[in-house]
Amino acid sequence: MARAGAGGSVGRINGRFALLTIVCGILSAVLVYAAIARNGGAKQTVSAETTAATVIAAVDIPARTEITAEMVELRDVPVSGRAAMALSSIDDVVGKVTRYPVVLDEQLTPSKVVSVDGSENVDSLAFVVPDGKRAISISADQVLSAGGLVLPGDYVDIMGVLSGTKPDGSEVDNYVVKTILQNVQVLAVAQTIADAPAGGEATASDGQKGSSSESKPNPEATTLTILVSPEQAQTLFLAESNGTLRAVVRGYGDANVTELAPIYQNQLTPPVP
Repeated sequence: MARAGAGGSVGRINGRFALLTIVCGILSAVLVYAAIARNGGAKQTVSAETTAATVIAAVDIPARTEITAEMVELRDVPVSGRAAMALSSIDDVVGKVTRYPVVLDEQLTPSKVVSVDGSENVDSLAFVVPDGKRAISISADQVLSAGGLVLPGDYVDIMGVLSGTKPDGSEVDNYVVKTILQNVQVLAVAQTIADAPAGGEATASDGQKGSSSESKPNPEATTLTILVSPEQAQTLFLAESNGTLRAVVRGYGDANVTELAPIYQNQLTPPVP
């Protein structure tokens, strides 16, 4: 009888142990499931917080090309791989022109595009002028480039047609053509239309898109703001005060600077026999 009682006690202990084991297993499974669910939600939250809508080039876009909606797309890009100041709306680029070539999958930033309708805000020009440089505006008689278009970010040479004194002492207008500066960067372009009623003061409006019947484009109103050294600024100011300036656009990537001899008026025509 004593052996039978001992066997019953052992059976009850084993049963309780088995029940406890099952309960612990269920509890462990619940805790693991809760941890997985919690971690999954955290991952989703982190993923949502570390991406941002970014304008991406859908094709290669050459420099000086007007951007269409088909050339770009909006993607969610991880913040860690997103360019500083990357644009986040298609409307920010469509209708603007590329300053530089943009390759497939490249992110677009304000520095890579420019508006050609004169709507760019240049009130903060002082913030983009490097230390030791100056921004000077000149009235170029005519802008020479493909299509007559100069964009902020382009590099140009500035030539001047100047009056001079011949060896015999006589003053001659448009006596000499000289390249004043080479490979200087354009910071801003302001093409205006002059509308000057008789007896009234001239008013200005944007002229990049054409003119109305009451106003005509005025090429002499083409103003370029360019980046120069203080010494170059003095040279330009003197040249503009003594002649007519003209800007010649350089090809993309062409930074070659060469010595150019001035050309005098009498070199354009053969000597009189």
